[in-house]
Amino acid sequence: MPPVRIVTDSTADLPEDLYQKYSISRVPLKVLIGTEIYRDGIDITTEQFYNRLQQGEMAGTSQPSPGEFAQVFESLTADGSQVICLTLSSQFSGTYQSARLAAGMVKGTVEVIDTKSATRGVGLMAMAASRAAAEGKTLDEIKALVHGLIPKMKVLFLVDSLHYLERGGRIGKAQAFLGSLLNIKPLLCVKDGIVYPYEKIRGKNKGLERIIQIAEQDTGGAEIVCAVVDGNDPEARETLYQKAKERLNCREIWQGDIGPVIGSHVGPGVSGIIYYRA
Repeated sequence: MPPVRIVTDSTADLPEDLYQKYSISRVPLKVLIGTEIYRDGIDITTEQFYNRLQQGEMAGTSQPSPGEFAQVFESLTADGSQVICLTLSSQFSGTYQSARLAAGMVKGTVEVIDTKSATRGVGLMAMAASRAAAEGKTLDEIKALVHGLIPKMKVLFLVDSLHYLERGGRIGKAQAFLGSLLNIKPLLCVKDGIVYPYEKIRGKNKGLERIIQIAEQDTGGAEIVCAVVDGNDPEARETLYQKAKERLNCREIWQGDIGPVIGSHVGPGVSGIIYYRA
């Protein structure tokens, strides 16, 4: 039985040590600031990126080319290994389509899955798939695992402003929240790969508490795997992390940054929780 290798795009927002620990290969998207082009997670740090946003610079993003995916697929399948590639939601980017085209360019077996998620939603699925691969699970078994996780993955996040989502065209159904009053923090969720409005909340602290309340009600004490994330707001992330540890039944709890590509579309000050029932 040939081994299965896991590939994801850089919006999985995993730190370098987890890519290495779980033997996950990544294909970077690109961040465009002015005339400069950076490979996500490689050429620019998260701190540098958010500092530039807060200085008033605007950022754009672009997907990997099919050729960039194909290069990674070819290197991994050269020894007969099979590949499962997990991408961020096809509603957010053409990355999934690039990976699909690349899969048809190589001789080996490559399966591409649209996770209908983003940031650590993709990352948690990639980690679960990698564990299954390390246990010797087959390609079909790992595909079934991932497809089972897709509808279970919950993403709740609080943004300081809808400006970045609107400007980048990723606002989805959350456009209903445009024109909100000062200090109203939009609480958003991702459902079927699309950003949806959840609630309007006055003030960040109330918003962070509401995120945990929603997760408590949704999980009902069930065991979960979760990640707490932020975009240059470590204080909010620490608040969410402590609340999640105390009030949710976390089998695993991770924390980390929302990287430059996703950060381009949600802006600085974003914070949230991503989880699924274990």
